[in-house]
Amino acid sequence: MEKRYLSTKEAEEYTGLCYKTLHKLPIKKQKIGNRWRWDKKSIDEYFGFSEEDVKAELILREVKERC
Repeated sequence: MEKRYLSTKEAEEYTGLCYKTLHKLPIKKQKIGNRWRWDKKSIDEYFGFSEEDVKAELILREVKERC
């Protein structure tokens, strides 16, 4: 099962954007304690990522890590 909410660092890696830029975008986020959690589904919808795109990117990352 894939994570629904990402930490700030995970959201930065996933989108390639810094947290300052992420905060400016209309992406659902929630502050839990003193940390932000980013809604991955909202990120995908905002950037137009399809489920297939995300799966392909995950496969590419796994292959790169093995090399």
